[in-house]
Amino acid sequence: MQKETNTKLITCILPKGKAMPLQEALVEKKKLQSGNFHFGRGVGRDFQIKHSGIGEQEEREILEVVVTENDAENIFDFIYQSAEIDKAHGGIIYMTQLHNSTPFELPKVDD
Repeated sequence: MQKETNTKLITCILPKGKAMPLQEALVEKKKLQSGNFHFGRGVGRDFQIKHSGIGEQEEREILEVVVTENDAENIFDFIYQSAEIDKAHGGIIYMTQLHNSTPFELPKVDD
């Protein structure tokens, strides 16, 4: 199995319903198939916990994408703009260096 060392992990925590269209856009526009998303729950920073006890939890989607170091800034900017993270309650995005990763490739399928 091939091992890559110059890769980064872009993690994006998004409102429910945003990860799938974003992942599809990454495949269609950036030819990137290394994305994966899953679900989580949490309470936003602005939520007034003192008035409601523990607080109401909201479902979130977490999109993770492994990219080469050369493509990292470009893909980060694409995700930031496409997911509208700059808007209120748009989510958060961050990038970390990976020590090792293996390529994620779909097998070729005959038509």
